[in-house]
Amino acid sequence: MTDTASPPGTSPTPTPWTPESRRRFIRRVLLSAVGLALVAAAVLGLHRLWKGEPYREADPHAVVARLQDSVRSSYDLLARPELDGLGWSDVHEGSCYYSGLEYYSHFDEPQEGVNSFHTGWATAKPVMRADAEAAVARLREHLTADGWSVTSDRTDPDLLELRLAHPDTGDSFMALWSGARSPLRISAGSDCVRTTTDWKPGGEG
Repeated sequence: MTDTASPPGTSPTPTPWTPESRRRFIRRVLLSAVGLALVAAAVLGLHRLWKGEPYREADPHAVVARLQDSVRSSYDLLARPELDGLGWSDVHEGSCYYSGLEYYSHFDEPQEGVNSFHTGWATAKPVMRADAEAAVARLREHLTADGWSVTSDRTDPDLLELRLAHPDTGDSFMALWSGARSPLRISAGSDCVRTTTDWKPGGEG
């Protein structure tokens, strides 16, 4: 849009909009908006590529309590004379690392404020294979009925290993027996989470 010549001392008279000039103006505005949107999408995409998928935020006390509920229910389920002498393990933290391309700028460096949690129990004495098989079968039936999914089920002459995952929480569960001189080991663990509060061993109750 241009201005027509006006006598000295008077304001320029704007040229009236024509259908063609209006279309050109709208086209320029739309092209500018599309260009800005593409730049923004590229920046966001590069940021996600660099950072990777963000870790889910969670209260570590709630995560630990949930894991303990899982292992305690298995303890109650498997409380049999042949599995006498059960021993608990402490809750402990696992390290979690940077994701995305940012990992390579912090190679093998744990990310502060992001942890996984693990706990479990084991029989204090070795367990016979028949007793271990019966225990693992009870666990499989109980946990799958409770919404867990089997991710691995190995049965070898000197190995029984059942692994499950919970689709809602991402928690994992494992039952392991590795031979006639082996105890039966039960463990549960969480995915890596960005903790919203501090957690200290022994504070889970």
